[in-house]
Amino acid sequence: MFNVGSQINDMSLLIEGQARYFIDASKYGNISRFINHSCSPNLVNHQVLVDSMDCHRAHIGLYASQDISVGEELTFDYRYELLPGQGYPCQYGASTCRGRLY
Repeated sequence: MFNVGSQINDMSLLIEGQARYFIDASKYGNISRFINHSCSPNLVNHQVLVDSMDCHRAHIGLYASQDISVGEELTFDYRYELLPGQGYPCQYGASTCRGRLY
């Protein structure tokens, strides 16, 4: 699940009570659904508007945030909202690690 609302580039679009939008690639998606989480990622995501200026119909583009070596794993920060409870532990171990994915 990709929470579009938590990834929106224009914070003015996050209005109280606005419907939340998610991309669910569990049944249909592209190769990006296999990109793993990292608390120290080498990719960033941005909305890409195609055929419409409606931000809720935007595509999500993943772009390199640094030079990436041949064979290096591609990763981005899932930025899941931390919910009360144990959640799922993050195994990455970076100094910026939040300790769990959600």
